[in-house]
Amino acid sequence: GGALPPNSPQKRHPRRTPSNESEVLNLNVSVESIRVVAFVNFFIMVFCAMILNTYLVKPMLLEGGKDGNICAPFDGFMGDKVDPPVGPGDGFDIATQNHLVRTAGYTNICANWDYSPSREITAMIYPIFEYALLIYLCFDLLQTHIYFKKGWVSKCYYRVFTFMFVPMIIGCSWFRMIFVVIAYQNVQGHTAGFFGLQLTLVMIALINTYFIIDSKAEYAFLGGRKGTLYIARIYLSCILIISPLKLFLSGHIVFRNEPVGWSLNKVGGSVAGVVVDNIWFVFNAVLPLAVALLRAFSEPCLNIVVDVPPSNWSSKDGVAEKTEGYPLCEVPTEDVDNKDMEVDAVEPLVDAVEPEDCYY
Repeated sequence: GGALPPNSPQKRHPRRTPSNESEVLNLNVSVESIRVVAFVNFFIMVFCAMILNTYLVKPMLLEGGKDGNICAPFDGFMGDKVDPPVGPGDGFDIATQNHLVRTAGYTNICANWDYSPSREITAMIYPIFEYALLIYLCFDLLQTHIYFKKGWVSKCYYRVFTFMFVPMIIGCSWFRMIFVVIAYQNVQGHTAGFFGLQLTLVMIALINTYFIIDSKAEYAFLGGRKGTLYIARIYLSCILIISPLKLFLSGHIVFRNEPVGWSLNKVGGSVAGVVVDNIWFVFNAVLPLAVALLRAFSEPCLNIVVDVPPSNWSSKDGVAEKTEGYPLCEVPTEDVDNKDMEVDAVEPLVDAVEPEDCYY
C-alpha cells in the first residue's frame, strides 16, 4: 500500500510511451456470419414462442374468461366469423379461432406471440434477432462500400443497396410494434409491424441474390459460374413472384382490414393465403439462411483497423508532452524519425482478408 520503490517495473516501464503510439486494434469481421447468427436467432425466437403458446397460452384461452370476464381477448370480437362461433366470455382454440383467423380467414406464425404471456416473453427474446440483423445491415453497408471502391461490384448494385438500406433498418426496427399493438385490439396496426419485417426480409433476399449475380461469384458444387448464375436467377425469379403476393395479402389487412377474396380459396386441405405464406417463408427466411452459410464460408472477411491520433499527455513529473510528428486530429502520412523519407499512402481502414482468419 506504500509508495513504489525506485526500481519497480511500473516506474522503469511507464504505461504510456512514444513507442506505443503505433498500436492499433485489428478486427476481422465475417459479415455473412452475422447474418447467419441473426436468422438463427429468429428461429430461436419462433421456437420459444411456439413452446410458450402451446403450454401457457393455449390452456388459458380454452378456459375462457373467469368469473364472467368478458374483457379482451374474451369479448367475443368477430366471434361469428369462425366455426363454431365464439361469444363473450367463451374460451377459444388459438389455432382455429384466434383474432387473426376472425379477420383474415386464416392464421400465421404471428399467432404464437399474440397473447399473454407469450407476447411479453417473446418481446424480451426478440432483441437477439433485431440487434443481430441491424448489426449485419450496418456491416453489409460498409462491405458494399469497400467492394464498390475496389470495383468488385457495380455502381448500380451500390446505389440499389444504399437506397434500400434505410427502409431495411426501419422495417427491422419497427417490427417490435407487433408486441406493442395487441392483435385482439387492433389487427391492422398489429399486422403493420409484421408487414415492415416482411419488406425487410424480401429486400435482404433480393439484394443478396443480386450480389451473387453482380459480383460474378461462382461455386463449384453449383456448376461454376454458369450454374451459379442459373440458380441465382431462378431463385430471384421465385422471390419476385411470391413476395408481391405475400405483401399484397398483408397490405390488404393493414390498409383495408379485410382479407383478399382469393386468399380464402381452398387449395388442397388448406387455403390460398396459407400456401402463399408458407412458400414465402421458405424463400425469404429458410433459403436466405442457407445462402448466408454458403457466403460465410466462401467470402473474405472485412479487416477493420481502429486507430486514434495521439493527444497531449503528462509525464511522471506533470509536464505536458505530445508525441512528435502527430498533430492532434491528423493521421501521420510521413516517417516521424526522418521527415525526408518517402513513404506509401496510409492503407485503407477496411480491406479483405482470408476467411479462415474471420471472427464475429
